[in-house]
Amino acid sequence: MPETFIGQLNERLTKKRDELKNNLHQSGKQIDAELSARTLEHWHSPLPTARALPKRPAYAIDGSRRRANLVNGSTVFVAQALVMGESVNEPLTDIEILPGIVRAETMDRFADLMLRRLEINLASEYAAKIPQGSILYLDGAIYGMLPQLYPLRGEGIPSDRDYGTLLLEDYRNLFARCAARDILLLSVAKTNRQALLSKIIQRDLGRSEIIEITDSALLDALTERKPGYSTPLLLGRHSFEQGKSNVVLEDARVRDEPAIISFFVRLAEMDDLLRVDVPANCVGRGERIGDVDAEFLDAPSARPLVELLQADYGGIQVYNALLYVTDLEVRLSKDKMYNIYLPMVAEVLGEELRIDRSERRFVD
Repeated sequence: MPETFIGQLNERLTKKRDELKNNLHQSGKQIDAELSARTLEHWHSPLPTARALPKRPAYAIDGSRRRANLVNGSTVFVAQALVMGESVNEPLTDIEILPGIVRAETMDRFADLMLRRLEINLASEYAAKIPQGSILYLDGAIYGMLPQLYPLRGEGIPSDRDYGTLLLEDYRNLFARCAARDILLLSVAKTNRQALLSKIIQRDLGRSEIIEITDSALLDALTERKPGYSTPLLLGRHSFEQGKSNVVLEDARVRDEPAIISFFVRLAEMDDLLRVDVPANCVGRGERIGDVDAEFLDAPSARPLVELLQADYGGIQVYNALLYVTDLEVRLSKDKMYNIYLPMVAEVLGEELRIDRSERRFVD
């Protein structure tokens, strides 16, 4: 039977080859000559020559989560985060069960914020413990998350599980502790689906109609997968302009939080792009979110951060040595969720937890 599927797939591939190939490269076809030229002005290659840097204590935080849908409509969430570094290997785990009355989109947001809250809560705690002047690596983008931290409310969500508001307070504590103790908070995202850089470039070109093309697609299409980095952006109010994001920016405390410096880097030929976010005050700048919209800085201002990432680069598979190891240790597999964690939950609750049929067929 599997051979039949393979044969049919090969037939469909052959028949739809031109259409599929066109869709594969459709993003690049949206880029006109003017947009191409301006984007390449903001791409700097080659990278700085790698050099030995003064050693600083370094720590990394990453997290992982799983969910299990039960036959009674409830959903079990398990999230875990881990901080690793010099003489530190500290986990943090949490569990939640939401009833079937919670809307699907609310449940998805709950799961995302629950995990991020564990990570940032752990980061905030350790920013007060690790040596002054350390580097603290985070997985994922900082700026993309901040506008999403409006209150988490909905039927079936306990009032004390407003992870949007709780997470916002954790970020504020983390920024303050990093500033007070000279800790470099460096956030590295392995994937990026936002169209932030591309929209800002089009805005600066004075375009009234802005095409939707993600930053990853734009840079992948134009940079020939060569090593390099993009001109750093200083980001403030820009992503808080629409919908519920306004609720976050209306908080005076948020407006007074540090602006975020963000750029992309490719550390080796043919490697994937990484997005790097760092609070402005971690590199000696005083701008706050409420002070700026979005503006380009001078390219050399990113070089010290690029050099730091080069020093910890371990190859195409190991984009950052410490984050890579932390990711491997914290990753929560489906097997562990279903065969270890769920039986533990069932035993403690004294309940039979039966996962729904669509998932059960791959576990039993």
